[in-house]
Amino acid sequence: MFYDKINIKEVVTGLPERLDPKVDVVFKRVFGSEENKDILMNLLNAVLGLTGKQQIVAVKLLNPYLEQEYIDDSYGILDIKVQLGSGELVDIEMQIGDRANMERRSAFYICRIFGDQIITRGRYQDLNRAIGINILDFVRIKDSQRYHTSFRLRERDENIDLTDAIEIHFIELPKLNEEMASYDNPLDRWAMFLKGWDDMELLERLSKEDPAIAQARIALEKMASDPRAKEIYEQRLKAIMDRNSDLYEAELRGKREGKNEGKREGKREGKRETARAALLEGLEPPIVAKITGLPLETIQKLKAKL
Repeated sequence: MFYDKINIKEVVTGLPERLDPKVDVVFKRVFGSEENKDILMNLLNAVLGLTGKQQIVAVKLLNPYLEQEYIDDSYGILDIKVQLGSGELVDIEMQIGDRANMERRSAFYICRIFGDQIITRGRYQDLNRAIGINILDFVRIKDSQRYHTSFRLRERDENIDLTDAIEIHFIELPKLNEEMASYDNPLDRWAMFLKGWDDMELLERLSKEDPAIAQARIALEKMASDPRAKEIYEQRLKAIMDRNSDLYEAELRGKREGKNEGKREGKREGKRETARAALLEGLEPPIVAKITGLPLETIQKLKAKL
């Protein structure tokens, strides 16, 4: 549930001095702004494991940070769409609450991004790769112990790639703890930054280890000092909590209705059993219907099955 990740007291009594980068409005402003492209490229290189000459050195933001979108959309998907210098398309999404069918939803979005490309010269070879990156503050891929998993279209038995055209990554932050993390691993550093945003000692160490994280920390502090940015942050937290509360109430209501329906079905089945026994004793359907309270049509169908 979203509530597990949010300090409700801070929201009610006053805004925190530091903002949680896992909240999507903060994540997008830190990583999805034109002025922070270096931070974004560093994160992408870490996720995709690119080093040396393979590293990403240019990106084009396809949906850059816009304050207006946060005002109009209280709880939409605030992803970051990017085109790399190589032409590859990347969609990055930060989620703090477990949404059902995350795997199918991610596959749908990245396939749509891949399929929406225009084939200008009539060659499928001209289609750029599409990569989905889902950073989750919950565990979703329960069959794997690894916090970073990546998926492609593969032959199941021989593990052969059909194509690398579509690739989906999941980064499940709860699976990585500080004892497991390696400060020599760029992705581990970013994961610990997102997890330990309110741990000043950890942030100091990470900032010394990685200049990009030092930049991200400065961007966070700058956002926290901006009254308008904090207002948007607070609105987003409230929207998250409202939505979570609605989902929780719907879940409880569903359980209550399911329980009541179960009781009703149990009573109906009990009446049907009574009707079967009466019919086997030779009683006529109209009499059985009167005894059990079941419709005569139901009794006649039961008798036909005896």
